[in-house]
Amino acid sequence: MSDSPKWTRRTFLEAVGRAGGAAAVYETMTAMGLLRLPAAFAGPPKLPDGNGKRVVIIGAGIAGLTAGYELLKAKYDVTILEAKPHAGGRSFTVRRGDVIHQIGRDPQTCVFHEDPNFYLNAGPGRLPYHHTAILHYCNILGVPLEVYTMMTRANYFQRNESWNGVSTVNRRIANDTRGWISELLAKVVNRGALDAELQAKGVDKAQFLSLLSVFGDIDPADSYDYLGSSRSGYAVQPGIESCGTLLEPLTLADLVSSKFWMDRFYQPEEYEWQPTLFQPIGGMDKIWHGFLKTEVGSHITYRRELAGAYNITEGGKPKVRVMHRPSGTKGKGEEIIADWCISTIPLPILAEVKNNNFTDEYKEAIEAGKFAKTCKVGWQTKDRFWETKDEMYGGISYTTDNITQMWYPSWDYFGKRGGILTGAYNYDDDAAYMASLKLPQRLDLALKGGERLHPGFASHVDTRLGLSIAWQDVPYQLGGWADDWTCDDSVYQRLLKPERRFWVAGDQVSYLSGWQEGAVRSALHVIGGIAGLRVDKSMVQAVQMPMSKRKAPGIRRRTRGLP
Repeated sequence: MSDSPKWTRRTFLEAVGRAGGAAAVYETMTAMGLLRLPAAFAGPPKLPDGNGKRVVIIGAGIAGLTAGYELLKAKYDVTILEAKPHAGGRSFTVRRGDVIHQIGRDPQTCVFHEDPNFYLNAGPGRLPYHHTAILHYCNILGVPLEVYTMMTRANYFQRNESWNGVSTVNRRIANDTRGWISELLAKVVNRGALDAELQAKGVDKAQFLSLLSVFGDIDPADSYDYLGSSRSGYAVQPGIESCGTLLEPLTLADLVSSKFWMDRFYQPEEYEWQPTLFQPIGGMDKIWHGFLKTEVGSHITYRRELAGAYNITEGGKPKVRVMHRPSGTKGKGEEIIADWCISTIPLPILAEVKNNNFTDEYKEAIEAGKFAKTCKVGWQTKDRFWETKDEMYGGISYTTDNITQMWYPSWDYFGKRGGILTGAYNYDDDAAYMASLKLPQRLDLALKGGERLHPGFASHVDTRLGLSIAWQDVPYQLGGWADDWTCDDSVYQRLLKPERRFWVAGDQVSYLSGWQEGAVRSALHVIGGIAGLRVDKSMVQAVQMPMSKRKAPGIRRRTRGLP
């Protein structure tokens, strides 16, 4: 009988979790097919000829445009009704002259510089490399992309209760933490305290110590003491006459008491935010503008909202009666008799449409879709101080302040006129509080958060040019993204199926909530169903892991946030 340990899937994941943490387990489970991630994208479904069958699509966001584009190619008769005066949904890029509308607030007209690089992606702002469906449409629509930088080691982490509230450079926190953990573990291993555990796992002790030496930049000749590392940066940079002076390492006690890992520090390690990410050159709205340049653009009627939907029978055939009216008005409005209706509007908006004959089960499923609160603030700056002073070229700084994070533009590097910063991007209670304030108060709150990250921040911005959007207050949106569905949610499974001739679609009906990838894949899932194809659930989900396995150590839901 072999003396080697018996490896099960669970024990293997436990070992990975101990060695590499949550992110390592997440990646491993993804590779093993144990997490609900979309299957590799092989292109849109090949639809048979629609023979002029009529489809009404509610909403001209990414999901609605994708569905309309593919159905028109297959010779369906498509009508898209959009409640707002423009397409795009939450893909809202704000430039000079654009107006932000929020319920109970005066409209804000953007007065950024007319330079084409001066824009704020008020909604989604990045495209992960593995979101191959949305990247497919960028390619075929001719939307040029550039790299989006999620994180640089020069970005800051700031917490009022740590390091006297002073912003600390990411590289110091990341590498000093690795150094101290490596020191402690190496000393325990070197003393033989883990010999049995290493032997049970088939790990060579000498090789493991070698790994720790490189991982934490510690030296066996120094008794594995962590003495600081060039990875954490220099107090005096290397030059001609000096080989440089290393920064004193942050103490382990300060690192632990800071609780930095609790405040999104490791968000860039999560699957959705790992390099490489992309963004359309000139703003995220370039994607939906690409759709509008095709035939689908001429099939949109703007300022029309859904007033009702009834599944009916006409001439012995199942149909759907769609009622629509001018946005902001009352009454049943006009009707369209169609073969199918696809609603891509947010579920909370759809739940308000009481004029229907849906089953109670379907109504309850729609009402279960809750949307998250989230706010953003945009600043036009007088210079690019984050580059010239702080040596940051893109990336995100995190803070425990209400603003939560600050995004630095991944474009127009070394620009002479300044740039546009995302000066706040928050969620939940922070977003609820910010949304409760009037615009001047929001900007004052964001200005104070900016000062905590970058002392002197106020001198670099003109508050008269600042903008703020609270997505929970945006008409016909009422939130940033649908709250996550659980992996075995029966309500979610109901929404994947039609209510006779009525479907719902969008990122809200995917396990990629908030991402444009989810919107595209959901749209393709629905049009496949309409065309009578076998509905490919891999478009919106992957293998479901048994509950006992999903609770493996280190697994947690990702930090939420509009992409």
